[in-house]
Amino acid sequence: MNTNINKYLIPGAIAVAGILIAGAFVYLNYFPLGILSSQAAADKAIAFINQNIEQGATANLVQVTEENDVYKISLKINETPYESYITKDGRFLFPSGIDLEVIEGEQATEAANSGEQTSTETTAVSASFAQCLTEKGAKFYGAWWCSHCQNQKKMFGDALQYVNYIECEQTPGTSQGSLTDTCKTAEIESFPTWDFAGGVRKTGELTSAQLSELSGCPLQ
Repeated sequence: MNTNINKYLIPGAIAVAGILIAGAFVYLNYFPLGILSSQAAADKAIAFINQNIEQGATANLVQVTEENDVYKISLKINETPYESYITKDGRFLFPSGIDLEVIEGEQATEAANSGEQTSTETTAVSASFAQCLTEKGAKFYGAWWCSHCQNQKKMFGDALQYVNYIECEQTPGTSQGSLTDTCKTAEIESFPTWDFAGGVRKTGELTSAQLSELSGCPLQ
């Protein structure tokens, strides 16, 4: 069963500094009491992250918005986008956020379609289909730590060797958040990302049927 939990998490760049990630929060005891403006809360959160982040990494604010009873902070760490949340009084910083309604909806959909998807994906992806994707100019951008990228790779099985897969981490297996020049130039902002001929770009896991429709490659 797949969910999109990982896309809401800030991974190792912060975790290595000891900030708890999965479902946890950080108590920012130097924040003043009272309701802060969204910008003030975001500035202090970014300052805290940069004080505790691993050496050589930098967090930059992209956008801050009000979401229910908290502020949602969109940021980038070494050009990799993440989302974090902070309470309006500035006391608690949540390095991760999981929308339970979204997750439950995705799980229900996946459960309903699991039988059909399993029978389709185990028979549709072949070496000739993977070769056709590459011949048609399809590019699969991913990162070694991305669970959705791993799911996408498993869909191809042995045929993955014929796919034009591009690893976006500079040092695969040892670091997170440091994009290669190739992926920076391609302006990759999330994983997995698929590029197709004609400038068409899609993000997230794609089924073989979707890949066929986007590339023009027949399922075999």
